Amino acid sequence: MKQIRHFPFVYGLMTYGFYGLYGRAELASAEVRIIRKIRRRFILFLFAFLLFLPFPVGAQRLWSRAHLDSVRQWRDTPFYRESYAHLLQQADSLLALPPLSVMQKQVVPPSGTKHDYMSMARYFWPDPTKPDGRPYVNRDGVTNPEISRYDREALGQMADRVTTLALADYLSGDHRYGQKAAEQVRTWFLDVGTRMNPNLNYAQHVPGLNGDRGRSYGVLDTYSLVEMLDGVQLLEQTGALTRRDVKGLRAWFSSLLDWMLASPQGREEAQAANNHAIAYDAQVMAFALYSGRQQQVADVLDRFDAERLEKQIADDGSQPAELWRTLSFGYSEYNLSHIIDIALMARSAGRDIGRRYERGLDFLSRYLGRRSEWPHQQISQWDEKEQALCQDLYKAGTWLDATRTDYVRLFNEHRRLDRRDRFYLLYYKTTEADQLLARADRQLRLALRLVKQAAADPKNAAHRRFAPRTIARDGQLVLVDANDWCAGFFAGELWQLYAYTHDDYWLWEAISQTWPVEPNKWHTSSHDVGFVTNNSFGKAYALTAERSYRDVVIQAAKTLIRRFNPVVGCIRSWDFNRDRWHYPVIIDNMMNLEMLFEATRLTGDSTYWHVAVSHANTTLRNHFRPDGSSFHVVDYDPATGLVRLRCTAQGHADDSWWSRGQGWGLYGFTMCYRYTRDERYLQQARHIADFILSWQLPADGVPYWDMRSPDIPNTERDASAAAVIASALLELSGYVDSGLVAVYRTKAEELLQALAATCLMPEGEGYGFLLQHSVGHHPAGSEIDVPLNYADYYWLEALLRIQNDNKDNF
Repeated sequence: MKQIRHFPFVYGLMTYGFYGLYGRAELASAEVRIIRKIRRRFILFLFAFLLFLPFPVGAQRLWSRAHLDSVRQWRDTPFYRESYAHLLQQADSLLALPPLSVMQKQVVPPSGTKHDYMSMARYFWPDPTKPDGRPYVNRDGVTNPEISRYDREALGQMADRVTTLALADYLSGDHRYGQKAAEQVRTWFLDVGTRMNPNLNYAQHVPGLNGDRGRSYGVLDTYSLVEMLDGVQLLEQTGALTRRDVKGLRAWFSSLLDWMLASPQGREEAQAANNHAIAYDAQVMAFALYSGRQQQVADVLDRFDAERLEKQIADDGSQPAELWRTLSFGYSEYNLSHIIDIALMARSAGRDIGRRYERGLDFLSRYLGRRSEWPHQQISQWDEKEQALCQDLYKAGTWLDATRTDYVRLFNEHRRLDRRDRFYLLYYKTTEADQLLARADRQLRLALRLVKQAAADPKNAAHRRFAPRTIARDGQLVLVDANDWCAGFFAGELWQLYAYTHDDYWLWEAISQTWPVEPNKWHTSSHDVGFVTNNSFGKAYALTAERSYRDVVIQAAKTLIRRFNPVVGCIRSWDFNRDRWHYPVIIDNMMNLEMLFEATRLTGDSTYWHVAVSHANTTLRNHFRPDGSSFHVVDYDPATGLVRLRCTAQGHADDSWWSRGQGWGLYGFTMCYRYTRDERYLQQARHIADFILSWQLPADGVPYWDMRSPDIPNTERDASAAAVIASALLELSGYVDSGLVAVYRTKAEELLQALAATCLMPEGEGYGFLLQHSVGHHPAGSEIDVPLNYADYYWLEALLRIQNDNKDNF
């Protein structure tokens, strides 16, 4: 609040100047003329006085101060924790380093003083046909390491240090960082013995040409100062820079701006037809905004659309001036990143630029994930520039044009999540789903370590038990083999984290946990081959398009339909208790149909599709009561297809509402509609959803394991049921009329919030499971109030569905 201290004094001067001098009406006309003259001089003095006051706080240009304040508040939450810790680690490493300056370069500019900045053209190399190699010749896209002898790398490092330290100071409140940043600022820009002269006369020179004077391209060397000035304004806010420092720094940038506007290099760069002119404009704007020269800001923006956007971005969105380069994709993205910087600065100044740059983003984004289809040269750095484009899309879709939700979707689909990247501190608006997924990331890393240890134990290794299912009553981790119905869920969890992060760590871990599931594709004695295979190999194929995963899914589908009886019209569930059941079909079996629909989509063979549809139709007729609730088990006569009995195995009673079973039915019919678009399935899914929405849930919002248990309210909750239902409702909300979208989505969010509030496993505990308080088989006394891997699987799936909807409220 230091910068507001002047205003009582200023207000007093204004009051005296405008009113005190006219307090007497009887003054003579000559005296009035004298007073008016004094008044005019006073106004000029006051204007000059105000002009040299520091700008009001909150004047960030690229960054949002409000966003940084939010990050500061939530810096220790799961999503920001890693990036914040990494920032402090970087800042700590800088505290002991001596400041950089232009005096440290190994060469002396032709001017004879090291105070003048000097750099060498990056892509120029000694001419092998000349004895001394001069003048150097161009090798586009190939960097000459000699550049390290000059100032360019030091300039970039200096700017990054100031930015890092200033941000660390602001977010942490540890002013050691700000003091170190201020020391670096003074050394490079202000101290007489080390300061850089505010010119780029020798920037990007080509050895042997033009007396080693700089070229117009050298104007780009100072682009790192654009973002650094946002860091400098944080230093002003925290008090690390004195008023004298600020005045000197603004004068320095005003002088550099004069050089850019008047020098031959600057004027030439301003006339460039490619990214150089955009980078020039961005710097002019940043330096003018910082030094208070509003006319130069207006000059840039007044001509920007016509002189830059219209000329550099073609109607199809391509940038012809960049496409001839050997790094054509990279330079196209580079140019767009500067345009976005200008748009952000313009917005901070109360102006907007035209949206033609969105054509450029649209053009480049067609090639995300399609490197082989790029029709121009890009000899290196494709992955790096693809990730930079993702960040450009996010900035544009979040900070410039919120209607472009497609940009945020593309960002989510293609960005490689590295929470150490400062981008996430500076620009990313985290959601509650982000925070919970970040938490899951940490838990599952723990789970992997402990699962691998447990799988190596001889008693597990001998039985090929590898997949975590739950925690036993004795506190031990329970692993299962490939034929257990829960064997595929853990691999599916890892694939979902890969889908969210696109981090190769999760890719390789998911692969390693998926292939042990493969033997299940031959498992003919269980209907759950769909559960096991589709949630592991099916996820793997959807995310990688690797044919070997596809082949496993197809074989599993072939195995599954061997359990289909055309007379009954359903796939048989259990083979046990034949003295009680002749042909049992459980509501859970609806969850295996997705794999059959996928098998038809992958092969064109409709056999799988017909089996799935028959099973769904038979279940629709026989499993449901008029209120939309479902029986758990329907037993058929395999010879006639007639229903023998309707009962339960895992619910409280034959006519009760086993919660997870209701979720299986909702999920299954929603997926049937996704693949068939048969309105009967949509109506059935809605009927089940409406029934579930009628439940009287406990105060914590998590369903009881059976909603007709006689022990309510003193009975167990089932987190797995909540997770399945939430995920299904989110999927269903994508298919219903607009009036129901909010109804189903709101209920899903309520369930997820309830799980987050009451069922999250404490971090670092529970063998890395994500949720507590699930129920497996209550009547059998099995897996009661424990973590279960399928609860975690559908929890992650629901969070991803929330995240992919680009909603801000969760």
